[in-house]
Amino acid sequence: MNPSQNPLHPDQDPQSGKRGLLRRLGLIGTLFAAGLLIGLAFFLPREIIWGRVLRATLGHLPNSSWTWQSVGDRGLSRITYTGFDLFLDKTRLFFPELTIQLAPARPVTMQAVTGPTLLADLGWDKTLRFSGGVDMARLLPEQRVQGLVQGEGWVDWADLTSPPLGGEIALHVPGLLIIPPGIMATNLRVQAFLKGNQLTLASIQADGLVALEAEGVVMLDWDKLENSTYSIKGTMSGLSITKPFSASGRLGGVWGQKRS
Repeated sequence: MNPSQNPLHPDQDPQSGKRGLLRRLGLIGTLFAAGLLIGLAFFLPREIIWGRVLRATLGHLPNSSWTWQSVGDRGLSRITYTGFDLFLDKTRLFFPELTIQLAPARPVTMQAVTGPTLLADLGWDKTLRFSGGVDMARLLPEQRVQGLVQGEGWVDWADLTSPPLGGEIALHVPGLLIIPPGIMATNLRVQAFLKGNQLTLASIQADGLVALEAEGVVMLDWDKLENSTYSIKGTMSGLSITKPFSASGRLGGVWGQKRS
């Protein structure tokens, strides 16, 4: 994928899902659905409504649970959590600020702020589109990973209760990325394609005193992502020396998690 191109789904139409839904419901069905939503909004506590939104979105992630420190901005279509912890089995993801918004054109929009801002939209077509960045040190506070990661891409599902069908992802770390126990890369660029449980790393490039050009494959374990396996091979060059490079292992082992 050319990083200069928009990696969003090639056939996307932001309004097509909405029009299709209205056609299927018809006038009477649309009025009934609107009345139902208004009734839920006025007669159900907002904590119950937003709890259901969280279960409908984050609840489909493997072995997921979440907590938060406090709630800031809260309304019928928007809520902001501060100090939001998302647990995926044994891995903790921390978002200093997480905002969720509901809208007709995009059922769910999430804005995660870790310093940089990452935007994610879940459309009527069950496609998740995202762009922006994260501070890895704040996102993974217990894993000692450092670096500002920028990314964009899309992932789509046939059924949100099942693993995704496919996707396309482009990542860029303009500065220094540090991953324990001592992996370092400067100006890292990654292009990846998802199909089923296979994530193909079509291009991995990094600059610095030792430059890297490689490709690889990650076989994803959707039930326990830390047990996913990876295999990377390519070449390293620097100080007038070029030599083959290869690495393989378990994803959780990169940050010291034992197999479960």
